[in-house]
Amino acid sequence: MAPHVDRYVPAVTNGGKGIAAFIIALALACVVTATYVHKQTYRHPTDPTWHGKGSGDLAPPEGGQ
Repeated sequence: MAPHVDRYVPAVTNGGKGIAAFIIALALACVVTATYVHKQTYRHPTDPTWHGKGSGDLAPPEGGQ
């Protein structure tokens, strides 16, 4: 009978932590960017300065006069 050769190779289970951290950071950056853009550009439909395209309303002239 041939002698037993131990062939156990331990698994490397922490190889993807850096990529996972990058994906999470990227997702957080997307949330922050979307929130910032929304806060800067959103106008409520009842806002008197809001005018929709094609509504026929004219926006107030620049300079507020």
